[in-house]
Amino acid sequence: MKKITYILAAMFTLLSFVQCDDSTESIGSSILPEKDKITAETKPFKASSKTIMANDSILANTNEVYLGRYTDEETGTIFTSGFLTQFSCNENYGFPDGGVIGDSATYTKLRLYFEEYYGDSLNAMQCEVYELDKTIEEGTPYYTNLTPEQFYNPDEKPLAVKTYNAIDYTLHDTIVNGENYSRHIEITLPNHIGNKFISKYFEKDEEGNHIGKQYFANSEVFINEVFKGVYVKCTQGDGTVLKIYRARLDIGFKHYIKGSGEALDSIEALSAPFYSSKEVLQLNNFDNDDLTPLAEKQEHTYLKTPAGLYTEVKLPIAEIVENCDTINSAKIVFTRYNESDKDTKAPHSTLLMVRKCDMYKFFLKNKVADNKTSYITSFASSTNEYTFNNIANLVKTCYKEYQSGIESNPDWEAENPDWEKVVLIPVSIVKDNNGSIVKINHDISISCARLQGGAGHEIPIEVVTSKFNN
Repeated sequence: MKKITYILAAMFTLLSFVQCDDSTESIGSSILPEKDKITAETKPFKASSKTIMANDSILANTNEVYLGRYTDEETGTIFTSGFLTQFSCNENYGFPDGGVIGDSATYTKLRLYFEEYYGDSLNAMQCEVYELDKTIEEGTPYYTNLTPEQFYNPDEKPLAVKTYNAIDYTLHDTIVNGENYSRHIEITLPNHIGNKFISKYFEKDEEGNHIGKQYFANSEVFINEVFKGVYVKCTQGDGTVLKIYRARLDIGFKHYIKGSGEALDSIEALSAPFYSSKEVLQLNNFDNDDLTPLAEKQEHTYLKTPAGLYTEVKLPIAEIVENCDTINSAKIVFTRYNESDKDTKAPHSTLLMVRKCDMYKFFLKNKVADNKTSYITSFASSTNEYTFNNIANLVKTCYKEYQSGIESNPDWEAENPDWEKVVLIPVSIVKDNNGSIVKINHDISISCARLQGGAGHEIPIEVVTSKFNN
């Protein structure tokens, strides 16, 4: 009987502890003084936005270049693209020591290789090729609105004029679909270009010493002493733009080789290739119609690439900080309008948000997003939105700069009118094997999008803030 009593007592004690568990969660807060308790809430704020011109903000130097012209049916604007390119020379490249038959080239051809194009493959397009007479300087920042005429003489006749289609329907399918075929535009250049290469290589001094080899020692010497490059300009056609990943200059020639005996009695035909590559410079040159009418629209804002329009956003930095005790997070969402059925352009996949005062040096210094003054986000097709989930660090950084500025200079804000502004820029990103972003480039795809904003639509910002109860 005494054993049963002990068991019942133990069960009663256990039940007492279980019943107390439901209320233990509030013990910590219940014993805190009211003034030490933290309250969190979400506060709404509003940002304003407008469209601005990209102008000279897009660096022209890229690994891929564009050629063609396209009229945007949605906006009616015309986009035209040409490019300038240098050619590399393998170290200590050499023509055959025995010389070239006739000391001249059998052909000189420029080949432009591409896999992607925008528009209609049936459109008849035309381009012109000019020889550069000024060197594209390494380390100089060139932008896509550059003036090509500063690198060549527009009064001289072009080296070549070429009419082409994106797909060469004169070629048989067995050739186009063959393993060794790469889609390209072939442009025949005058042989005086190839002859210049050959004569320069076999140049001799007054004493008969072969000195021409030094001009082919490396790409830098080759570009400065032999051939500075070409400018390829779109001159006619509309509706097709080629995305060119490589340009190649081929110099054909013949030379004697040994036949069945020891005599040089046979002829071999060869080609000397010179490529555009990462070690030499290529510059895009983009030209848009006057985009001012689009930039001035008030009912929404624009993102237009490859060179055109960005969206500028003015954030209420001071208002947020001065009305929030502690900023835990700040979220801003940009909604893209659905375009018409005739618009087949995909939305920009990635946007960079960067302070307006940093938008030039960000790309010049090859920066990546630091989640402090610059952020990256991807387009969400399910919601048709670009969401920056937490720009709290940006808000704090800008306000700290503002406070420091006005303490030392009462006119600081007037002298720094962009301190509260950021710019949305379409970009493409490069990742390493671990998935980390190592490079951010301007998006130079052909696309145009409208975002909710402008004078008629403020953009909501959700700020999660917390404070101690008083």
